Amino acid sequence: MKTTAAARFANFVRLACAVTALVWTCLSAPAAASAAPAGDAGSLAFLEGALGKYPREIGLWDHALLHQRLSALLGKRFPFFRSNMWNTTVLSRQGHLIYVTGTRVPLGSDGAIFVADLKREAVWVWVMISGRLFEHREQPAQPELPAEVALFIDNWRARSRSASAPGLSYQ
Repeated sequence: MKTTAAARFANFVRLACAVTALVWTCLSAPAAASAAPAGDAGSLAFLEGALGKYPREIGLWDHALLHQRLSALLGKRFPFFRSNMWNTTVLSRQGHLIYVTGTRVPLGSDGAIFVADLKREAVWVWVMISGRLFEHREQPAQPELPAEVALFIDNWRARSRSASAPGLSYQ
């Protein structure tokens, strides 16, 4: 059976994608497995390996464990969260909290904050969409937030009050 050059190229591209996915999985799985406590596949401990890095450079929002959690927590607001994390800080740590703040564009009013509590294995997310602040929590009890995060939230709440945003959203 003869194949055309286009068909051979398409097969080559599929094979290259499969090999790339396999290599990426093999290289990233040991790091995540060593950071997670034994028997806890949903652990946020893998975030410790990402400290000091930008979420975009490591594909943080596409990480299998985190993507599922954020999609479930944010629902239809997940795309807004991702786009509002366009211009971010690096992943930072204060105590058992790992966090990152982001804005859609420099000097923009839309933004997002991600906070992971490694001690409680819980995630908190704030998303500012068109002047309205939305807060999503996996657990109702909120930890003492880092000063940088608290400042963002206080500023957004002040702006959001004038836009009469809805209350908290618990999952």
